[in-house]
Amino acid sequence: MSNIRVKIEQDTSPESPREWDNLGVMACWHDRYNLGDEQPKCDPEEYLSEIPEGSVILPLYLYDHSGITMSTSGFSCAWDSGQVGIIYATPEKMRECYLVTEITDEIRAKAEECLKAEVTIYDHFLTGNVWGYVIEKVEPCGSCGHEESDTVDSCWGFFGDDLDYTGIKEHVDAEHHEALEAAWGNRF
Repeated sequence: MSNIRVKIEQDTSPESPREWDNLGVMACWHDRYNLGDEQPKCDPEEYLSEIPEGSVILPLYLYDHSGITMSTSGFSCAWDSGQVGIIYATPEKMRECYLVTEITDEIRAKAEECLKAEVTIYDHFLTGNVWGYVIEKVEPCGSCGHEESDTVDSCWGFFGDDLDYTGIKEHVDAEHHEALEAAWGNRF
């Protein structure tokens, strides 16, 4: 008799979400890390002066202590954190993304939320909070109790720290959701 086993494993070589089609552009200045989309050689003030008028611009803060994490709202430790760059969406990109001709306050608010979400996803990438699942068919092998398993399904590249947020459930048949939830709870 065969059983199904579901495992959640950390994705150790995920694709950077900055490779995707993003609304925002991340520009970062750091002497040890290659962060975001661009690492300008000019100073931040000069770079900011070249961003089109009407762009939505948010700061990027980095906390660097036994790993790195990024946010748009900063961190409480002044010693190990500080502003590392910006993320911005140009009016042209907002018009293209939201299929509008006029950039209203509502569109600007949507763009700001989108930029924050892009930073959240990038932070999951930076902190190793990227997952994959493996569904195996497990069969006992003889009388020794040894098991043999065959992979039935697997997929990688799910970002986040909440199973529902990651989107894994949408990829797994509902009959395996209970086992998936148990595996998620035991992933560490």
